[in-house]
Amino acid sequence: MENIIKDETGEPMVVQSKMGGATVSELEVKGIENLTRTEKKHLLLQLARDKVENNSAGPWEIVDVTREEWRAVKATLAQPIEINVRDTGRDAFFRVSLDITKLERELETEEKE
Repeated sequence: MENIIKDETGEPMVVQSKMGGATVSELEVKGIENLTRTEKKHLLLQLARDKVENNSAGPWEIVDVTREEWRAVKATLAQPIEINVRDTGRDAFFRVSLDITKLERELETEEKE
């Protein structure tokens, strides 16, 4: 099964995990509107993987987002991002670390134009 990502005009983004079919919508994540489309996609994929492991996961609330400067990560230019999330279903806090590549940011910018 592949990840299914929906983001049609006016529709919330929905992601389905490759492992086990758990689905997570951006409507389940309070504060997600402050993330870019690429950041949303990566975060939702991580949350869907977590939901496969523990079906009591979610809904979630973004507590803090930290974006670092561009730097070389795994032979690419990437912008490391840390998102602190509160899982209200499990009453737990955790951090999601993402490396958004320069190419992903450029593609995201082209989509907006």
